[in-house]
Amino acid sequence: MDPMDDSRHRVVATALCVLAPLIGCGVLDSLDPPPNILLISIDALRADHLGCYGYGRATSPFLDERAAAGIRYANAFVNTHGTPPSHATMLSSLFQESHRVGIADSGGGEASLKVPNGLELVQEILLREGWATVGVTGGGFMEERFGFARGFASFTDRARNAEQGANMLVEAVAQAIPSGRPMFAFYHTYEVHTPYLPPTGYRGLFGHGDCAIKPTADALVPIQATAFEHLTQDDFDCLAALYDAEIRYTDDTLRGLFDRLASIGFLDHAVVIVTADHGEEFGDHGGLLHRGSLFDELLRVPLIVWGSSVPRGIVADNLVSTLDLAPTILALAGLPPTPIMAGSDLLSLPAPDPSTERVFAQYGSQLYGIRTHRWKLIVGGQWSNPMLFGVEG
Repeated sequence: MDPMDDSRHRVVATALCVLAPLIGCGVLDSLDPPPNILLISIDALRADHLGCYGYGRATSPFLDERAAAGIRYANAFVNTHGTPPSHATMLSSLFQESHRVGIADSGGGEASLKVPNGLELVQEILLREGWATVGVTGGGFMEERFGFARGFASFTDRARNAEQGANMLVEAVAQAIPSGRPMFAFYHTYEVHTPYLPPTGYRGLFGHGDCAIKPTADALVPIQATAFEHLTQDDFDCLAALYDAEIRYTDDTLRGLFDRLASIGFLDHAVVIVTADHGEEFGDHGGLLHRGSLFDELLRVPLIVWGSSVPRGIVADNLVSTLDLAPTILALAGLPPTPIMAGSDLLSLPAPDPSTERVFAQYGSQLYGIRTHRWKLIVGGQWSNPMLFGVEG
């Protein structure tokens, strides 16, 4: 995007939100009936590897187009990373400190990764309110046994790649459309997560076809905290190139998915939200994958919203969180947030206020962080002293 265009978009976003008390931020004046809602979570996708977030490689032409056709949140962060706790936050609007998923005192081991029975997820609210609810996940920690099937009238956790998941989603949506009820659909894919093994046609897309080290969790997890001692810069570059190729494959798959969703009428009146549960590290702070740290390569995620009555070409500078997704979904549905939800409706935010905006992050009970537009503080973990960073945002 041209820097001048980006600047103009920011001015428009600010102008819209300054008028928020009068026009509700001008985003969704009246949606009767409510739109279909699709939430897409691309596991392990860091924001700064997408073109619309300034990346130099052509990893995301489809998502870049969608960002230009809607709202791109420039400063979106997860409250915690790790697939189960981050998705629990995404779907409940509760801090990890509140829902306790991924914190050892909730049972330890696999038991600590399950959504507690008393934790209400947004799809459960919508199902109770008469919505059609459809969920497709890539399995693993998003399997039914971890509690993520709750509230979905139709659910499968058997998608083993992005294309298979897209096929399953279209089939489930097509089966639900004849009911005539508004629909909430959730699509999760592990495609860009390790192993970084893009399809053959994408393997050498960004200059590296084969790495000296296998791009698998089995090979990378044992060295993820000490990667600089084992890998060269060429190794890091090779892994990142394969990761980027996975992103491009996923982006191309999404383009095909949306063509098919349009053909069956789902998108006639719909709002789409695309985000991630965490990012990924490629030697940024000496490590790999998503180890126990709170650096931005793990916390900063894409957040793009487009669709019915959503303004086009807006870049919102507010500090926002995946905590805000469930209240936003409920607002789109014409429903209030529950009293315990910690997030806010993304489509009714006031103008960015550097004096008050902040986001909170944690990694279990080991690390805690807080970020403003100017500063970021991390405390706990292996570091004996707090770390304070000056940041841009």
